Amino acid sequence: MVSYTVSHKAYVKIFLHAAKHPHRPVNGVLIGESSSGVVDIQDVIPLLHHWTSLSPMMEIGLDLAKGYAESVNLSLVGYYQACERTDDRALAPVGERVAQQIRNQFDDAIAFVIDGDALGSGDAALIPYLPQPGVGATPWRPCSFDPPAFTSGSQITLVNPASPSHAVALARDSRLHDKFGDFDDHLEDVTIDWLSNKACTIPSHHDGTKLLSWALVDCAAEIPLIRDIPPCNRTMTRETGVGLAVRGTLVHCPSLGVVEILRDHLLVTDHAGIISRLSPATEDESVEYIKQNDVRTLPPGSFLTPTFCDLHLHAPQFMYQGTGLDLPLMQWLDKYAYKAEEMLDARPDLARKVYKCLAQRLIEVGLGQFSCSAPSIPRPNAMQTSGIRAFVGKLSMDISSRETYRECSTADSLANAKDFIQRCEKLVANGERLIEPVITPRFVPTCSNDLLQGLGELSEERAVRIQSHLAESYDEAKWVKDERHIDDIEVFDKYGLLREGTVQAHCTFLDNPSLSRLAQRKTAIAHCPLSNVYFSEKPFPLREALEAGVMVGLGTDVAGGYSIDIMSGMRHAVAVSRMRESTRILERISECAGKKETSARDVRSLAITWKESLYLATRGGALALGLNEVGVFKVHSPLDAQEIAVYDFENGAGIGALDFFDDPSSSAGVTLEMIEKWWCMGDTRNRVGMWVQGKKLV
Repeated sequence: MVSYTVSHKAYVKIFLHAAKHPHRPVNGVLIGESSSGVVDIQDVIPLLHHWTSLSPMMEIGLDLAKGYAESVNLSLVGYYQACERTDDRALAPVGERVAQQIRNQFDDAIAFVIDGDALGSGDAALIPYLPQPGVGATPWRPCSFDPPAFTSGSQITLVNPASPSHAVALARDSRLHDKFGDFDDHLEDVTIDWLSNKACTIPSHHDGTKLLSWALVDCAAEIPLIRDIPPCNRTMTRETGVGLAVRGTLVHCPSLGVVEILRDHLLVTDHAGIISRLSPATEDESVEYIKQNDVRTLPPGSFLTPTFCDLHLHAPQFMYQGTGLDLPLMQWLDKYAYKAEEMLDARPDLARKVYKCLAQRLIEVGLGQFSCSAPSIPRPNAMQTSGIRAFVGKLSMDISSRETYRECSTADSLANAKDFIQRCEKLVANGERLIEPVITPRFVPTCSNDLLQGLGELSEERAVRIQSHLAESYDEAKWVKDERHIDDIEVFDKYGLLREGTVQAHCTFLDNPSLSRLAQRKTAIAHCPLSNVYFSEKPFPLREALEAGVMVGLGTDVAGGYSIDIMSGMRHAVAVSRMRESTRILERISECAGKKETSARDVRSLAITWKESLYLATRGGALALGLNEVGVFKVHSPLDAQEIAVYDFENGAGIGALDFFDDPSSSAGVTLEMIEKWWCMGDTRNRVGMWVQGKKLV
């Protein structure tokens, strides 16, 4: 039976972290080692003090913490958190997910929830959580021990039983918690040493023969609270300092329909690729920074804007992009899609070639984040090495019209999905975390009810995202209704596959109540306007979805859509919506014929604007993927950006396909009209730079 020991230093650091932010949730990771059935928790690394989800910030912190632990020959062995309310002792869902991620790498991982009511009592204020098999989708539960935890003879003990009372004294008498810093603090001030917290070191010494009351004792030895830490290994070199400093125009969409132009701004990232400074370049602090540092100034006819996000593409179908679009969906899948995917399964050399080329094309079109599916042997490493964020799913299907292309059984399909998740998590555990596994039931017609149920349970158990196709064509919707006797949205909902973290593609045959259901379930939609034109008999009700509160982003649906460029997707989204609005107006005029007044234009237009489509292609897509800090420019956000050049003021000429005949003024710089022209006519020639997580890709 495994037992756990918590060092004096580890307990005190957990205490100081909670004391520093008494009214906020805090979290961090436990580091240590295991030997002879004993997990020795030697230290902790504090992460965040304002968190609600497994955000890119938390994942970056986790990666850095893992790198630090390895540099001192230790491992991540657990997780801790304090809740916002002192009477809340539950391990939050995100805590379960982080704890489970650690447990996937360390079998005996444990989680502690801080008991806020007991924190200042002088007693151990940690509630241990361990996964309990057979208790449902959220197996982490508080554990009862005999004897109780942190008492003599228990499986969980403090190395120094006096640690709780010493921690209280350090906070009360020395206010040591005021000097304590976590990863959140470091993002606001890069001088804060969140890994070692040397500012909290208390010298260990004697006053004559008496140990000072605040000196820290681990076992019988006198030690400082935070001992000196050896130099970090190479994986940590991007943790501090300045990564990129740029002065110029920034363009982003902080909300639907709003294009904000930040003129003459200074943007600085740290070496983790996180924006640490964003302010007008003429402010005193910015002026001083520019004087003292190497800052690149963008040309006056260029601007930075967030990278694009493609919510839905089929990686293997890239192989025959632009062919076979003359057939109905179900026939097209059988003739082209299944055949190509089966071929890549059988030929790993061809798969590597296709995915490598795909990754390069995605970078060329400014894509920083995307969600894709692949056949039974997906290769996420191709995307990992490309440097872009990829949510990669292994197609799950135990039913197929092509007998040679389906998984052997439901059990095999579920086992393959679990194996893929594990392989993907191991891949992203090293270095930067850019790849996420996604559970991917192809769509209802290719998945048995047992498979769908198993995938829903797997998603809940492993906290893994979901992607699929929903209500995408008349034939597909009718097939499901005939075979399952309910609509496919009912099928997905029945098996727990409509939830936060799910992205459903197409959704052209959904009515308003169904859209409201997706909003309630926090399920996002990948709007694929071009492929809908080819394979759906109805356009997607985009305006209705937005008004229902559904998260919507854009998808190319390669190869159902022939263009891999999200700029094409934006333009098609606007064009289709305008045709929907024109049809609505004509129908209302016809209905009101002979009446004195018509109300054809009284309701909100179904058409979207180019500004709204730009939001969907950037911020909207990022939110749909749970990348809550991506898609906008703000402090603490990763720098996922592309540099767009629209006009060369030096030569008085537009860039690429853009022509200007009114001699723009360099003092005015980039205007809204220039941005709109780029949106309408721009191409890869305008993209002169690109970064993901601060790493330059173009």
